[in-house]
Amino acid sequence: MAEAVTNAGALIGVAKLKDKDEGTFLHSLAVSALMIIFARSLGLKEESVRLFGSGGLIHDIGKITLPIEVLQKSGALTSEELTIMRMHPVQGYRMIASIPGIPKAILDICLHHHEKFDGTGYPHNLGGNDIPYVARIAAICDVYDALSTIRAYKRAWSQAEVIDAMLSSRGHFDPEPLKAFVSRMIIGDVIR
Repeated sequence: MAEAVTNAGALIGVAKLKDKDEGTFLHSLAVSALMIIFARSLGLKEESVRLFGSGGLIHDIGKITLPIEVLQKSGALTSEELTIMRMHPVQGYRMIASIPGIPKAILDICLHHHEKFDGTGYPHNLGGNDIPYVARIAAICDVYDALSTIRAYKRAWSQAEVIDAMLSSRGHFDPEPLKAFVSRMIIGDVIR
């Protein structure tokens, strides 16, 4: 049940994320909202919509385990820092997997939102339909928000720049949900 994510442990984790890095917390809220809107635009049942939203909220929960100097670094990450950063999906998965009754969809979002459709993502180099559908949707929403939001190391990109970059990133995203995202969420003016 999606309600399992409202477990006190998960909520405390989200609160700790806000305390550690407000930018990541706000990103998680935005990804959650995007996933809810996108899931509804796809005509998914409300139970699935709740799962998508809950997964989006805690998709980056593993970042609370990262050193603050890596999490909030304003420049490019070194290869060592990048290795540390890439541990957050597994760390988050471990944190929430211990919550009794946590839905598999939420675990999949947390663990696999950085996998790429061509198999070059992390943490498991999954590709194509081996990546759970919910994680393929999460990847689109995650990248859209990350690129369209100001960060310590970059300016916020315009909607046109973000969509151009995402459509040009062959192999990163599942092409069908990406087309749906662009046509239903962008062209349909859901996101402003």
